[in-house]
Amino acid sequence: MKLKSVLLTASCALLIAFAGCGKEDAAEAARKERAAALRAEARTAEAQGNITAAETFYRQLLVVDPSDAAAHLSLANLSHDARKNYLDAIYHYQRYLDLVPDSDKTQMVTDRLASARTLLANQMAAEIVAREQRILTEERDTLQAEVNEQKAAIRKLENTVESRNNDIEDLKAEIKRLNRLIDQLKTIEAESRASQAALLEQARKELEAERSKPDLSGTDDRVKAAREEADAILNEPDGGASRIDTALRAKAEGAGDEIPVAASPTAGKRYLVRPGDRYSSLAREAYGNAALWPRIRDANRSTTNPDGRLLAGETILIP
Repeated sequence: MKLKSVLLTASCALLIAFAGCGKEDAAEAARKERAAALRAEARTAEAQGNITAAETFYRQLLVVDPSDAAAHLSLANLSHDARKNYLDAIYHYQRYLDLVPDSDKTQMVTDRLASARTLLANQMAAEIVAREQRILTEERDTLQAEVNEQKAAIRKLENTVESRNNDIEDLKAEIKRLNRLIDQLKTIEAESRASQAALLEQARKELEAERSKPDLSGTDDRVKAAREEADAILNEPDGGASRIDTALRAKAEGAGDEIPVAASPTAGKRYLVRPGDRYSSLAREAYGNAALWPRIRDANRSTTNPDGRLLAGETILIP
């Protein structure tokens, strides 16, 4: 019984072993067949110049048979020459040398590997230079844009400064004009005050002269009333200047001179001087030319103020 059991067990083991060997041989045969088909398709595509298809078939072949040195060499050559993918070419050159280190192509592959490494270094250097140049160009463009913005801002500020300077010059000119006007007003005011003072003094003298006359109040009530009116005028807040000025003007206008008194400077007529009048302004109104003022001064030298200045209230001739 024991012998039969041993024989049966051995028979089963042999059957199992033979069955496993048969399956492995079938899988290996299928793999080799698939590899041969991919190799043929890759070579056909490469011969037709279809680089993309050839690369695809070679890569599929290496998946099926990673130890196919010829596939590695073909991919290395395609990457090296057609794709300029030197890193990929270096990898496949090195795999070929690892698989067949002593073939008749070893020296050629070694030279190609060195060339690919040199070209990869140059390619990487060129890429680095190109990248740096691109970065520098972008930075230069950014800086140029900032410079342009700053220049525009500077031009704007310069225009603003120029406008402000023009405004300042206009203001200076306006200040000068106003200062001249103020000086003229001060001169006119001073002359007006002097003329009023002279007119008031003349009125006071006339009133004093009237007072110095003999007292006729008992014989003529009109004289008494005149004295009372004169006293009232002198007691007014302005010293009676306004009423005296009015009275003197009426007197001058109603005087029985041979030459009539005009309301404004007129050639051939007499004129009652008003506060602020000057020879030049009278000549401008009478003759249309202020430069002819000496004509008026010379015609009135004997009757006007000895210093040659016009006094408000006096009557002059406009020749």
